[in-house]
Amino acid sequence: MDEELALGANYEKANLRKESDSLAGNAQSVIFYLDMREAYDILNRHRDSLPADLGRELKANTPSMDMLVPIRNRIMHGRPLHNGDVELAVSVCQRFNTRYWSTLRETIDQLVADPLWEPAFQRQETDSDRIIHNLPLAEYDETGLIGRSDDCKAVVNHLLRRREPIITITGEGGIGKTAVALEAAYMLADDPASPYECILWTSLKTERLTAHGVEQIVNSVRDLKGAARNLGKTFDSDFKGGIRELAEILDGIETLLIIDNLETVHGSEVIDLYETLPHCVTYLFTSRLGVGQFERRLPLGPLSDRDASTLFRSFARSRNASQLATLSKETILQVVSRLRNSPLAIRWYILSVEAGQQPLSVLSSQDDLLDFCVRSVYEAMSRDARQVLTVLLAVDRSVTFDEIAIFAEVTVDDLKRCVQELTVGSLVRLERDTESPLISRIALTEAAQSYLRRVNPADKALVDGILAREQDLRKEAERRRIDEHERSLAPVVVRVRSGHDEPAAHLLRRALMRSKEGSLRQAISELERARSLTPDYWEVDRVEGFILSANAQVDPATSAYLSALRKADDEGKAVVSHFLAGHLARKAHEPDRAIQYARMAHKYFNTAETAQSLGNYLVWVREFEEGQAYLETALEQAEGRVRLITLTALVDSWRRWAEYLFDHEHKVAEAAQKAIAAFRTGYTEICLGVHDRRLAGAVLESVNTYLRCITVAGFESISMDRQTIYMLREVGLRASAFRLCRGSEYLPGYLRKLARVTMNQEIRRSCQLLIESFEDFEGSGRVADKDPSGEVQQGEIVRWKGRFGFIKNQAFPNGIFFPAAAIEDIGGRGEDMDLQGRLVDFIPGRGLDGRARADWVRLL
Repeated sequence: MDEELALGANYEKANLRKESDSLAGNAQSVIFYLDMREAYDILNRHRDSLPADLGRELKANTPSMDMLVPIRNRIMHGRPLHNGDVELAVSVCQRFNTRYWSTLRETIDQLVADPLWEPAFQRQETDSDRIIHNLPLAEYDETGLIGRSDDCKAVVNHLLRRREPIITITGEGGIGKTAVALEAAYMLADDPASPYECILWTSLKTERLTAHGVEQIVNSVRDLKGAARNLGKTFDSDFKGGIRELAEILDGIETLLIIDNLETVHGSEVIDLYETLPHCVTYLFTSRLGVGQFERRLPLGPLSDRDASTLFRSFARSRNASQLATLSKETILQVVSRLRNSPLAIRWYILSVEAGQQPLSVLSSQDDLLDFCVRSVYEAMSRDARQVLTVLLAVDRSVTFDEIAIFAEVTVDDLKRCVQELTVGSLVRLERDTESPLISRIALTEAAQSYLRRVNPADKALVDGILAREQDLRKEAERRRIDEHERSLAPVVVRVRSGHDEPAAHLLRRALMRSKEGSLRQAISELERARSLTPDYWEVDRVEGFILSANAQVDPATSAYLSALRKADDEGKAVVSHFLAGHLARKAHEPDRAIQYARMAHKYFNTAETAQSLGNYLVWVREFEEGQAYLETALEQAEGRVRLITLTALVDSWRRWAEYLFDHEHKVAEAAQKAIAAFRTGYTEICLGVHDRRLAGAVLESVNTYLRCITVAGFESISMDRQTIYMLREVGLRASAFRLCRGSEYLPGYLRKLARVTMNQEIRRSCQLLIESFEDFEGSGRVADKDPSGEVQQGEIVRWKGRFGFIKNQAFPNGIFFPAAAIEDIGGRGEDMDLQGRLVDFIPGRGLDGRARADWVRLL
């Protein structure tokens, strides 16, 4: 048939192509300028003129051309293949099996015999190649780019918008940065909407990982000056200039400049390049480290399990590694997991097995792979950043920033820089916390973890120290929870908003301990570390207020408490109010203001402790009736030491009321009755076996107040003689409990005055006996000061640890040690007893080391 008649509407288009081809000559047929699908459709249109079997075959296989033509175009125009292209192309071609396709059948037979064979062909230009480019052929054609479609689209979208001058694809070595950049570049080259007139590619890669190890790339470009020379040759094969000469060529040309493996050059070189090339240049970099603050980073992570498995099976098939390609789904998942779902690691593994190595031994020995992927980045890290890596390796889990601050011996500011450095270097990844989406957890990347374990293991002593600090944090968190349950409003109880506050709470409890030990500077240091971790955490300000208050810094403490109050939630406000009230009442001497906050705390908690505090402050401002009502309520609810403190406060409130009536309202008789009430309230508990020096002191102070009342001039005390005799007798019976109290030094004076003014002989005798008892004790105390050994003495247990304790008195102001076995009548079993505050008789002596020690103790 005549060509024009046979081709019909396709003739004109094909002829125009022929005429524009200066190399064709007149002898070249126009059919060589048809597209593949056009040629097939022409045969289909004239199949009645063809042999019948060929016509039927063409018709039957027409739908297959929709699959085959795009693959053919990608091959002929040098575009990267898609996953499954190879298998699909062979499958479609095998459907043409009549005698007319002899060349095709020979080609398929050759591929079956040698899967790695590739027929030679001449690459054809396409309309999209009007964009100047020097893009290399893709190295992933055997499988296509698997699992990166979303990443490629993200890169392309950023480059089309052109909002950022520099886009950097970051990730660990072998994760697929180069492949994503190249795929995105080809997508832009074929996109009619692409704003670029020129796409230039250069690689600074100097090493290549093979099945036989890491190999140097011959004649590789090692700096940007060399890269500029190669890029210029895209326009002029004789180009020998540098960056400035390249800038002149690119001036006015909308250019996308792609530099692969940028981490091999210094950051200052990149800045010089950016400042030298014209503004019409947009940059796409791939780097393990990133460039700096003026880039938009697009991090690239490992493949999903599904995509990693697909790549494994596809690449194994393409390499004819049937033993790997036919592995079960579960086995492949295990293998790719051990290869960290890294595309390079998967390809390296299959190539190594193909080269004759044993599959299991390759998995077990990945040193070359890890060295290639991680070494250059690790060696560029700072010393502190490496220490953070060791922390993450030691704890073997993802951790919060605050936890690392506890485990690593670096400042918080340095730690922030380290985490940023490691993130940029793709050695750690940030994960969203399951409890709080606003908190990130930091974890080693799989490659970094394997590298540190196999290639560069950490010092054992350093790892042991990190694990010890982690264990301390866990134990301290457990102790904090126990304290919160048992001692809800104790100063050392640091409340947390969630588990993420535990590291800061740990530092705050350490700050409280340092303050208690007298190390204010260390306490403030720990406090500031906690603040740098969580500046909005109200407990930081609350603890600061408590520490400053304990160290007499009144105004700063008040400011800290008020700051905590502003930050706290409802429960936190109640906690802060409780401590602020105590500070205002005891340190700032503002009990009226303290009552306001104490009421807020009690309204929320309604506990014996808050009732006792509120009652105390009310008593201090002489609201005795309301104050005592709160104290009595607290006494009904309280247990243990809180009850003892509340009882002492109640005794003290009766005594204060008595003194107020005596000194300010001159109601002597009523004051005496209040003092009697104070004595009876406390003495009743002492008779029941309560041994506490402060309680005994409060009771003795009430005795002194009572004696002041009944010995005032003009007061008729005869009606109170029976009460006086009772009080004096009971004080004498419990003299051992009162002799160590501060009020004991004033008691003899009041007794002498009473003996002078009373007409009751029994009272006089009781006064004389008590005077002798207390003055003899004072004398023995002075002797004890000179020779504290050998004589029976009295004292108070000021510390009790279950198996040993310390007793304090005038002779031993710093305490004398005694073992539990020294206590009479308990058989050495004191672990379950609360002996702190108990009054005792003891005999001091010396241990084998010469230190003071009590080997006989009797509870009073």
